Amino acid sequence: MFKMEFIRWLLNNFGLFFGGIFMTYLYLMIRRLTVLYDLLRQVSNDDEPHFEPLGSGGPLDFLEPLFSQLKQTVVSGAGRPDEVIEAISSELDRRVSVHFTALSGYVNTLILFGFAGTIFGSIGAFNEMFQGLAEGVPAAKVFVGSWNNGLATALYTSLGAAAIGGLLTTLINSRFMMSRAKRLETILNLQIFAVMKEAQMIMKKPTASVSKSPSANKDIAEDEPTEPIQIRAVQNDGNRLKWSYCEN
Repeated sequence: MFKMEFIRWLLNNFGLFFGGIFMTYLYLMIRRLTVLYDLLRQVSNDDEPHFEPLGSGGPLDFLEPLFSQLKQTVVSGAGRPDEVIEAISSELDRRVSVHFTALSGYVNTLILFGFAGTIFGSIGAFNEMFQGLAEGVPAAKVFVGSWNNGLATALYTSLGAAAIGGLLTTLINSRFMMSRAKRLETILNLQIFAVMKEAQMIMKKPTASVSKSPSANKDIAEDEPTEPIQIRAVQNDGNRLKWSYCEN
């Protein structure tokens, strides 16, 4: 019942065109916010960043296949780990950053529609007002007619766009949303480092030797130099850190 009353009030005061636009944008915003909430609520906002092992219900569990591919690529030496790391970063952007970008776009577009509604409603209201005054209609009726024929649309579209845009912008930049999204990027970088370090330890393990003597195996392990992995973080576009991999 309340939902139908709200829809009727929205269409009466915003107009059929602008009311439909505002309802559509409200639905799109709520849908994006729900997706972000389901993901970011799993991210801890403590002072010290930490991450849970993959497969334990953490926020990065959806990246587990890509982390396994990264580990396999580093250990086997087949392929370029940089490309897998880039795929991991792109997948995180697809799950998180794209929603922030879309919400910001919704706010900007809704403000433009609010401005258009103000102009459209004002033109209709002044047109009704001038016609009523020219025909000698009482001022009270002129005001009611101008309100019903555009003044309400001009007022409510501006207020609606400002209220929704302000609330959504505040929510996007809040501690829950933006700080948790940045913390998720930090956890991603730590997880990449942990996977690369684990792959490095696997590569350093001594291989089986023909001699069964432990001392002989020790001598062989000491004589054979290992190729250390260099992992370095490179700043990209000022938004996040990307990991670069190379061998000496």
